[in-house]
Amino acid sequence: MYLFRAHVEASGWSCDLRDPEDLPDAAAVTAAVASCDVVLGLHLYRSGLVLAACRALKVPYVACCGGTDVNECLQVPAMNAVMQEAVAGAVSLLAFTADMKEAALAAWPFLQPERVRVLPQAVSVCPDDAFDVAHFLKSLDGDQAKQAETVSESFYEIRERGLVPGQTSVPFNGPSSTITQGVPRTQSRMPRDVGYPLIVLIAGLRPVKDVLYVAEAWSNWNAEREGRGRLLIMGPALDAHYARQVHSEASRWCGVRVADSLKPPECHAVIASATVLLNSSLSEGMSAAVLEAMALGTPVLARDIPGNRAVVRHGETGMLFSCPDTFVQQLNRLLDEPALVAAVTANAKAYVAARHHPREEAATLSIVLREAAVRRQNADWQEELV
Repeated sequence: MYLFRAHVEASGWSCDLRDPEDLPDAAAVTAAVASCDVVLGLHLYRSGLVLAACRALKVPYVACCGGTDVNECLQVPAMNAVMQEAVAGAVSLLAFTADMKEAALAAWPFLQPERVRVLPQAVSVCPDDAFDVAHFLKSLDGDQAKQAETVSESFYEIRERGLVPGQTSVPFNGPSSTITQGVPRTQSRMPRDVGYPLIVLIAGLRPVKDVLYVAEAWSNWNAEREGRGRLLIMGPALDAHYARQVHSEASRWCGVRVADSLKPPECHAVIASATVLLNSSLSEGMSAAVLEAMALGTPVLARDIPGNRAVVRHGETGMLFSCPDTFVQQLNRLLDEPALVAAVTANAKAYVAARHHPREEAATLSIVLREAAVRRQNADWQEELV
């Protein structure tokens, strides 16, 4: 989202970046959008109420599919109703992949295909060379016992304090979901005597990310190798109940660590130092962390789902797995076959540079925002969308 703002401002617009969760009521939403010439909503459901206000106030807007909205929220009738309303009033709809565009057209047949544009995310990485990844990992090892104590409260104790599962969420403060062009790798991998191999999974802690999918398989594999490796799960708690479950279960597995978000340069340093970047999500739109790893030259090992297949070609730009057992098999290949690693990382860097350049993202955004601005000059623009 921060790169989106950079693109908008580079085109001569002023941009106010807001999180819908920071707008507590209808009055706050109205105040936020009333003075805007155009609104860009990211994630059809999360920004749905804001976009509904835009429609009521006749403020033109562009809506962008986030991934879980089209892949998951469509299955929930109440969520689908919010998204349908948002889509119906959008001047343009953006989708990260061609598959996502087709899913949107299938879900909402009233959409005119020319109103839906494919906008592959751009990628930019800026690893902090001064960030001490080895020290960071050691600090997590030292905190393991403390974490176990912290998350040992029962559900009933949590409920007594009002933290009912599904009600409490924490805004995402981790690596930007909007990213730019790849740069050469600048940081060496972790030394083998400190947390080798280092498997890094970047995700907000919520069920759709399924961050413990391979935890048991990893734990068994790691225990056979004296527990030297680390599976680092890093990201904000977006679902309080699920996050507590992750922390609690992680403490039982060999070499599994959980950490909160880092600043993007520090997060990039961790990815750059990793042996493998892991993605085990049940559903993805287009994973920013996967693209960042590809730009940094870190091999990607991703669950075989449509969103990941859109960028990871098995054996060419990364590796795919379908179950915990095949995760272990592909991990062993990446550890035992340096020629394979060299090939997939080189291909991945080339792919990112060619397909996820910020210039293309900026150009598409400029076009759709200008179209929306022109619509505002036409009093009947909303009727034209029907």
